[in-house]
Amino acid sequence: MIAATRSTFLMATTLVVVLTTGAHAQLIRYQAALRSLANGAATFRSVEALPAVGQEVAARAFAAGSYSRQFRIGTDARTVVSQNGEDGILVAIEQDTDTKNWETEWLLTVDCPGGDAIINDIAIRPDGRLVVGGTFFNLASLQRTQQQSIALTGNGQTSFLALAEPTGEWLAARSIPGMELRALAIDDEGSVFVTGPGILARRYDAGFQEIWNIPEPADGLSSEYIAVGNGRTQPFVYVQGTFGQGANDQDVFVTQLGKEAGNQLWNIEISSNDTPAPGQEQAGGIGVGPQGVVRAAVSSDGSDLASGGVLLRDTPTTPSRHGHLLFLDPNEGRLRNDRLLGASTEPGGVMDTYNLDIDYAGNTYVAIGFTGSYSFKGAIQQGEEDAAVVVVDSLGIPMRFLDSNGNANATGFDVAAAGRDLQLLVGRVQGTTDELFGVRPVAPSVERKAYLAVLDPPADQQSYIINLPDPDQEVSAVVQSINQLEGEVYRVINNPDRNLRLISADLTTEQAGELAQAGISLEVDRELVPNGQVGDPTGGAPAGWALETLNNAFGPASGTYCYPETCRQTVLYLIDTGIDTSSGYFDGNPNLEISESIVVRATGDPLDPLSGYDPMIFEHGTEMLSMIAGPDYGAALGTPIKVVNYNIYPDGNTTTISALIEAVSRANTHKSLNHSYDPATFCIASSSNTPGSSPAGLESAIDYTLTNVYATVLVSAGNNSNNSAADYTPSDLGVTRKGVICVGATNPANDRVPNTRTDPDLWAPGLNVEAADINGNLTTMTGTSASTALATGAALIYLSLNPVLTPADAETALDLSAQVAGGKRIVFVPDPSSPGAAEALNYMDYASWAFWYDLDSDGIAPNGMDTDQDGDGWSDKEEYFFLGSDPNLAGIPRTQNLTMVASSQSSASFEFSLSCLLYQDSTLFAPYHLRDGTTLSIRKSSDLQTWVDCTEEVQNLQKTGEEGSAVMIRFDSDIDPLVKTRCFYQILVHQ
Repeated sequence: MIAATRSTFLMATTLVVVLTTGAHAQLIRYQAALRSLANGAATFRSVEALPAVGQEVAARAFAAGSYSRQFRIGTDARTVVSQNGEDGILVAIEQDTDTKNWETEWLLTVDCPGGDAIINDIAIRPDGRLVVGGTFFNLASLQRTQQQSIALTGNGQTSFLALAEPTGEWLAARSIPGMELRALAIDDEGSVFVTGPGILARRYDAGFQEIWNIPEPADGLSSEYIAVGNGRTQPFVYVQGTFGQGANDQDVFVTQLGKEAGNQLWNIEISSNDTPAPGQEQAGGIGVGPQGVVRAAVSSDGSDLASGGVLLRDTPTTPSRHGHLLFLDPNEGRLRNDRLLGASTEPGGVMDTYNLDIDYAGNTYVAIGFTGSYSFKGAIQQGEEDAAVVVVDSLGIPMRFLDSNGNANATGFDVAAAGRDLQLLVGRVQGTTDELFGVRPVAPSVERKAYLAVLDPPADQQSYIINLPDPDQEVSAVVQSINQLEGEVYRVINNPDRNLRLISADLTTEQAGELAQAGISLEVDRELVPNGQVGDPTGGAPAGWALETLNNAFGPASGTYCYPETCRQTVLYLIDTGIDTSSGYFDGNPNLEISESIVVRATGDPLDPLSGYDPMIFEHGTEMLSMIAGPDYGAALGTPIKVVNYNIYPDGNTTTISALIEAVSRANTHKSLNHSYDPATFCIASSSNTPGSSPAGLESAIDYTLTNVYATVLVSAGNNSNNSAADYTPSDLGVTRKGVICVGATNPANDRVPNTRTDPDLWAPGLNVEAADINGNLTTMTGTSASTALATGAALIYLSLNPVLTPADAETALDLSAQVAGGKRIVFVPDPSSPGAAEALNYMDYASWAFWYDLDSDGIAPNGMDTDQDGDGWSDKEEYFFLGSDPNLAGIPRTQNLTMVASSQSSASFEFSLSCLLYQDSTLFAPYHLRDGTTLSIRKSSDLQTWVDCTEEVQNLQKTGEEGSAVMIRFDSDIDPLVKTRCFYQILVHQ
C-alpha cells in the first residue's frame, strides 16, 4: 500500500486519529502471525491498519490479495471457495482489546469465473470506507448479503475499483479500461488516484467518475506505485515506476504531477552506471511524509546509484543487491537524504524493496525480502529468503530491522503503520518448515500461503536511562552493545565537560538484565506529564482572584492587579509543549518577544509538532505563557521578556525525563551563546506521576544551569497526589538545590489545592487561574502548572529589577519578600504605588553588579582611577549608576552626561541619564534615594574647584523619557540676567 493513502495522513476526515504512543520511538517486536488456511494458495499484496482508540475501539487491519481453490484465515473464519483460478480476497482482522489476540471479522471476495481476479491495492477513504483496486478477466462478481451482487464486465484483462463498508459489505464497483491497475492512493477529499501499465496516472472522484487521465509517455515505461499529498501545501501526485535503457539496464523514475490537472511538474531518474554492466534498479514504493518530503524505496545492484544525477551518500561497498530509501524534496525532486536499508557483508546478497508506509511522525517503514547477511546499525541480519520491515526515521536515522527467520521462502509485499506502536506486514510464505516471525511460527506449507504479521511493543519493555559516569567508557561502544541486543536507542547526550553523558533506550527485561550483568547502570526513563488541567472544577473560585493574590494574599479583593514596569531584558526558557501564536493574542504585549521554538525530539519523533492532527497540541505551553506574560492574564506584563520555547512534547502526549534533560542541556548552551549576562528563568511545569528522585543526568544538567549559566529554575510541585513534592522528579530538586524553586498551588482561602503535592519552596495561586487558550480566548487552568507560571512571572520581575541575582539569591529574594498566609509563603509582587514597594523589590547593589560581570568589587584600579572594562569612556561605576548597561559591551564613547536642553534669559533646563534599574519615583524628591539605597545629589561650581550641593535649589526634578536601559531626568535652574558668571553642574551618587 502507498504511504500517502494511510488513514493517519488524512487531515480533514471523519476518522478520529488518536496518537496513542509515548513521546519517543517504541521497541517493537512480532507479537502475532497469521497465515491462510484451507486447501489452496494465497498471497496478500496490500494492507491497511487503524490503531486502537482507548479501550472501546479495537485496532483493525484490512489485508487484500488473491487466492485459489479455498481460503480461510483465523480460527473462527468462514471458508470461501474460488470459482476458477485466482479470485480476489479482502479480509478484516481485529485485535481483541482484552486478550490482544487477532481474529478475522469478515471476508469479501471478487469472484472471476473465467480467469484470475487479483486485488493489488487497498486504501481507506476519509469517511472510513475501503477502496480496493486490481484486475480481473472478462467477468467478475462481488457478492453482497442483502442486495444483488455487483457484476463487472471487461475485455480480457481489465482493471477495477470497488468500495466496501468497513463492516464488510461491497457498496459499489466499476471497470477501469486501458490499464493494469497496480496501485491507488486517496487524498483528503476522497479523490482516487491510480497507476499501472497503460497509463501514467488517472484521477477519479469519490464516486469513481474519471476527472483526468495521463497516458504512459513512452514504450518500456512501467508505472508501479502512486502517492498523493494532502492539504493545500501538498497539491501533488507522485508516480514511481521503471523504464528500460537497454536489454540489461533497468532504471527507476519518479514523476510529480499537479493534482488538479495531472500536468507534469518534474521527473527524475534513479540509476547506476556501473561498468562493464550497468546496475538493475527496481521500484520499491513511494510515499509522502507529513512535511511533504517524498520517500522513494529502490533496490539496486549498482554501487554508484544516483538520483537526478546526484550520487547517493550512503552507498554499499560489497557487490550485492541493496535496498535504498531516498528522501526527495517536493520542489524539483532534489535529493535531500538517503539511507542504505542494510549493508551486505558478503558478496552476492539480495535485498529487494516491495513497498513502504510512513507514520504520523514521519518514520518510514519499508517491506523487503532478502537473502544473505546484511548489517544494520552494526548488527548482522542473516536472511534466507526472509521477509522484513526496515524502519528509518524522518531524518534518515536507522531505527530497526525486523525480519522473519527460517528456511521457508517468505516475502514481505506491504507494510501498514497505524502508528509507532503498531505495524503490520503482509506477503506470502512457502516452505516445508516453520517460518518464525520473532517467536511466532507460521506453519509449513508446500503451497504459497498469505500471511499477516503484527508488530507491537513487548509487554515487558521499558524506557531506560543509561548514565556513563566513567569518562573512559565510550558512548559509541555502549550504543553498539544495545544495538547487538536489538534494543532501541532513541536519545544520546554526550557532554563530558558538563558531566552529562547518557543514553536512552527502549529495552525488554531480558535486554536490560544483560546490560546490567555487563556492568552498565540503568534506571527507568519515567514519563512526565503537564501539571495543569483546563476547565472550571466543581466548586471552583472565580478566576480573577489569582493575580490579585500576588499583590495581596490577605484580601479583601480589590479587582485589580498592579505590576511594576521594569526595564532590563530577561529571558524565559519555557520547557513545555509548543506555543501557538497564530491567534495574534500575544501581540498585545509589546514587552514580549517570542523568538525560537525548538522541538526536542528523539529518534523516531516528529520533526515538527503535529498541530494538524490535534489543535490542542500547543494548549499547555500557550496557557503557561499567557499566565506568565500574556495580555490581561500575565503576571509580568511590564517586563521585557524574550521567550525561547523548548517543546518536549513533539507528539502532544507525554514526554520523558531524558527529553527534559536534553532540553535543559540545550537551553544551557543557548543561554551561554546568546544571553550570557541576561537574567533568565527556566520554567518546567511537568513532573512524573510515579515517585522517584531525579536521575544523575538531570542533576548534572540543572547544576550547570545554576552554577555556569546562572538561570533561576522554577518547577511545579505536581498534581495527582497529596504526597510530598520532594518524592518526585523534577520537583525534588527544589529541596536539594538552592536556585531551583518548587511551586505549590493555593486556592483563595490560601489553602492547598486538593490533589496537588505538598512541601514546595513557595506557593502561588493555582485554582481556576485565568489564562488564554490557543485561540486567544479566556479559559482557566487548575494545578501547580498555573502556580508555577505566576511564580515565573514574579521571578522575571525580580530579575529584571535585580539582573545580577544568582539563582540562589533569586530564590532568597522571592522567599524573603513572600506573603505569609495560612502558614504558607506565597509569592508577592508589590503594587508599585504602595509604600515600601521599591524596597521590597530591591536586592541589588554595586558589589553584586561587579560580581555578576566579573568586575573589581570596588571599581577602582590600582592607580586609583575608576575602571572602564569596555573602554567606551564610561567607567564601570558610571555604567551602573547612569546607564544600566552591560559594562563588557562597549557602546558609542561619550564623555558628557549632563546636557542643556532649553534656556532663556531667566532659566535653563538640563537633562541627565539614570539607570532604570536604580530609578524609583521617590528619587525625584528628598531625600533622593535610589533603589539600592544610594543617594542622588546635584552640585554646582563656578570654577570646577569648589562644589556646593544644590539639590534643594534646582526646580521641577522629573522623569522625561527613556533611552535604552536608562531614564532621562530633567531639572530647571533660575538665571539672574544681571549677573554674568559661569556655572557648572555635577551629578553625584553616594552613600
